[in-house]
Amino acid sequence: MQAQPSPEYEARLREILAREDWRALREFARAENEVSDEVYAKDEHFWEVLVHKLICNRLDMLVAHERSRAWLQAHGYTSDIGGY
Repeated sequence: MQAQPSPEYEARLREILAREDWRALREFARAENEVSDEVYAKDEHFWEVLVHKLICNRLDMLVAHERSRAWLQAHGYTSDIGGY
């Protein structure tokens, strides 16, 4: 079973997603989740898609769901974390 993220972790992630800041998400993921070099090196588009998918999959980001869903659709993606 995976431990629940701390309130500080959640607050920092929510703030990054609210700004739709893919660079900050990449650095946050590297520092907090120890992502591999391969994932860290992915291009801007990968991280932008991830920002919008994460927004669409968080209840605390409900106010931004429609905008992120539209961004994903315009770029050929769904809001599903595992799919296109």
